[in-house]
Amino acid sequence: MNLSVTTAKKSAKYDAILSTATDLFMRYGVKRVTVEEICKSAEVSKMTFYKFFKNKVHLAENIIFSILDNAQVEFDSIWKQLSTFEHKIDQFIKLKMVYSKKFSKEFFLDFMNLSPKINDQILDYTQKNQIIFLSMVEQAQKRGSVRNDISINFMSYMVNHFLEMAEDEKFLSLYENTEDLTMDIINFYFYGIMGKKK
Repeated sequence: MNLSVTTAKKSAKYDAILSTATDLFMRYGVKRVTVEEICKSAEVSKMTFYKFFKNKVHLAENIIFSILDNAQVEFDSIWKQLSTFEHKIDQFIKLKMVYSKKFSKEFFLDFMNLSPKINDQILDYTQKNQIIFLSMVEQAQKRGSVRNDISINFMSYMVNHFLEMAEDEKFLSLYENTEDLTMDIINFYFYGIMGKKK
């Protein structure tokens, strides 16, 4: 067997593990899914699994980092659009809803508390996007697109508070899914500063 065929087979097995685990994690969360279940569904041996990943958390980190990277690219594309603040917020909300539909509440809870690496990555992305978003809000306030009777400092605090709430299991228990949670946050935050369209 030549090297290119061997590499292709390895790549196919790696992709099968990633694809299968992503599907299982999103539906059931990381903690409930076992390595054995992933291998069985992906039709690979445990030996093959451990050739690519140290353990289940290492696999989950790879998947979550990929999701975060893809989301960041999409968010950056929205922020860079030559369009109105209102249009950017509409696009941002639609993208948030797309992602909220993908994740089960179990997956959301697990990846928020899975490893320090993931927490650090989420914090980096959050801080970057918060700076961009608040800068856009400040500019929109000057143009009259956003209420100017709410301070930027208050909005910044509330963004951070929502992130803390997202890690609160008691708060999350109020919702059956992440889609409803996301919609409530959007309605409370965005329409609170802009005024909901009729």
